[in-house]
Amino acid sequence: MNTKKYYLVIPGLVAALLLASLAGCSRQHTEARSMEQIYEEEGIPVRVDTIRYQTFEKNLAYFAKLSGVKEATKSAVIGGKIERINARVGDRVHANQVIVEMDQTSPGFQYDQAKAAYENAEKTYHRMKAMLEAGETSQANYDGAEAQYLVAKRNYQAQRKMLLIDSPFDGTLVDIKVRPGDNINGDTHVFTVAQLDRMHARLWVTEREVLQMLPGMTAATSFNGKTYRGKITEISLAADPFRQAFYVDVEFDNPNRELRSGITINIEIQVYENSRAITVPRNLVMRDTNGEFVYLKENNTAVKRYITNGNSSGIDYEVTGGLNIGDVIITHGASMVDAGRRVRVVE
Repeated sequence: MNTKKYYLVIPGLVAALLLASLAGCSRQHTEARSMEQIYEEEGIPVRVDTIRYQTFEKNLAYFAKLSGVKEATKSAVIGGKIERINARVGDRVHANQVIVEMDQTSPGFQYDQAKAAYENAEKTYHRMKAMLEAGETSQANYDGAEAQYLVAKRNYQAQRKMLLIDSPFDGTLVDIKVRPGDNINGDTHVFTVAQLDRMHARLWVTEREVLQMLPGMTAATSFNGKTYRGKITEISLAADPFRQAFYVDVEFDNPNRELRSGITINIEIQVYENSRAITVPRNLVMRDTNGEFVYLKENNTAVKRYITNGNSSGIDYEVTGGLNIGDVIITHGASMVDAGRRVRVVE
């Protein structure tokens, strides 16, 4: 190729590329300007909803551990060997029913001696009582026999209580922590009995939260796909000095014993309800120096409306002022509009 022609071609190509680039930018600018013109002429596309009365609820949520409405863990009085267990987990047991028997030959027990002394003292007592009634002995002799009998009886009962560990009340045996043959120490937890027809949970709440609660308020929880309803039964009047919080006791009906003792669940307390509330989603509420506002659609125009909020939940605001039934609120596209801009409703 002729060198001179080569140098003439290169500038021509560069010029053509520059002209094409400028033409593309010009077209993009024209298109952007056209979109703005479309918004001006036809309106910014938005979606809307009509304000109507709705039910508004405010709930406070807590995690808590469930237990039977009445629950107690029995412990061994002194150390020794477990001889026998008379029930299984899940059994219904009665007050004073013996659940665990300790080995009466353990060194810590004097059960046989106490039982023998009690039986002998009882016989002597009854004999002296009969003799007193027949006038064959003195009141002093009878009183002495009675005192010995009562002491022997208390000693025998104390030994029996250490040897035979019984249920404190009617309920369900929810766990057994020992097995036959185990050697345990004194104060070892042996078993737990609970009344499971109702379940109890204790919540710890702040000073601000406790002021919103009253006995009888509704509580709800879910377990294994099922919802359970309960209520507040007791609210403390003084803060716990260590937790710096107030306790709130909640109970749930559990007729089929589906709720289990010891599980941790989420409990919601309904502290407020309004069946004729005006509500708006929190994400639609904006703020400027004059306060909080939403955008309404009036005559195909965006209108800024300042609102007053009452209660709020995690999703919605309860609006106590600024909105009326029938107002049309912009739900989608609100971030693109300004007061006075033309809007167009799209599906």
